[in-house]
Amino acid sequence: MPGEHTAPTGTALIVVDMQNAFVARSAAPETRNGRPLVAEVNARINNAIERGWPIFYTRDIGPWQLPPGDPDGQTVLFPGLQMHGDVVPKGPGKTGGMSGFVLHRNGPGSGGLSDLAARLNATSVDAVVVVGIAADVCVAATAHDALRLGYRVTVDLGASAFVHAHPDGDQAAIADLVDAGILITGA
Repeated sequence: MPGEHTAPTGTALIVVDMQNAFVARSAAPETRNGRPLVAEVNARINNAIERGWPIFYTRDIGPWQLPPGDPDGQTVLFPGLQMHGDVVPKGPGKTGGMSGFVLHRNGPGSGGLSDLAARLNATSVDAVVVVGIAADVCVAATAHDALRLGYRVTVDLGASAFVHAHPDGDQAAIADLVDAGILITGA
């Protein structure tokens, strides 16, 4: 299976921002590559279920391109995504909350952490596999924070999409991950 690799039994899967704003047919042009990604992410979810890994889904509570209040349900996780785990609110991306470990509860500058780290700690994992949208933004930020928190981190590019936000291109975004010590699979 693409993206399959050997990992310790203490591994969790983190599925980043597979929500309507980035996956539905109405998604912004820069994220429309998310829809074909659903099948690959679902395959990784099935693999995690088979291995007994805990699964966590992040959901950006306010992506940068959405109007306030989310009148169209764009922050809802995409209905075609297989759900088998906990959803962790994060963001809002509008104020720089890109990592699954960050949640600005009271607006810009308020700081704050999501409960992803606490949930990971409760499962006794020491490694995470990160997939989803976007490999060069929210997936990368989540992977970097997981590494800083002491986890062994893999980003599976076979189940992640780029939005081409890195100023030096997608390959530079991958190089940044590798330089940090993050394992890349599925490339």
